[in-house]
Amino acid sequence: MALGGSMKAVSTLLLVLIIMVGCAQTNQRSDYDEPTNRSDPNSPAMLNVRMGVAYFERQDFDLAIEKLKRAISIDPKLAIAHSALALVYSTMGAGNEAAKHYKASVKYAPNDPIILNNYGTFLCQQGDYKQALEYYQRTLANPFYKTPETVHENAGVCLMKDDLFDEAERHFRAALAINPEMNVALYNMAIISAGQDQPLKARAFIQRLSRLQNLDERLLTVAYQVEKKLGNDKEAKLYLSQLRKLK
Repeated sequence: MALGGSMKAVSTLLLVLIIMVGCAQTNQRSDYDEPTNRSDPNSPAMLNVRMGVAYFERQDFDLAIEKLKRAISIDPKLAIAHSALALVYSTMGAGNEAAKHYKASVKYAPNDPIILNNYGTFLCQQGDYKQALEYYQRTLANPFYKTPETVHENAGVCLMKDDLFDEAERHFRAALAINPEMNVALYNMAIISAGQDQPLKARAFIQRLSRLQNLDERLLTVAYQVEKKLGNDKEAKLYLSQLRKLK
């Protein structure tokens, strides 16, 4: 199983939504622009979206839903409102309602990379890995998307859940080529390398990750096994000691 739990996804999508709501509008247009996401940030609909996201951040889901539904009633084609409402419903476990609003967001903004990435992540969480990858690929096809490394990381996690490790590795490596400190990509590359009996590669990824965060129980176990395989008993004992402190 890949690292990339639902709470991480929720926090990531929340950050994306906050950025989307707060972004200044420009007069530049391209084939990838979506008119439904170019609303006046001070319009009544966008003000309600902003309030809905703020309530969601405070975990006041009822008020978040109220404000986001009001935004949609003002502007039924406002894709960001549908995407935000879908996230609220998804967090609450209301999968059918979430799916309905994610589909609406994609309908009204079919080329918006953030909308596509959000829907892909939802589909992956629902176990629809093949369709999720289609939306990630559509996101990556947008040359103006500013953080493709996050989409590669999301795609890698989804592929690992589907036991497609070679394809997952390609996406993780693509993410790390853009940003060498993507912790989820490093974590899962360590897992993949160890599983492919490549202990030196696994060690390298573990060492890189350990400079960014503390290793959890699973990766400490992998690190211990890797060092034992490499005949480094001293380092293996250090990982074993850290493991015992967690138990």
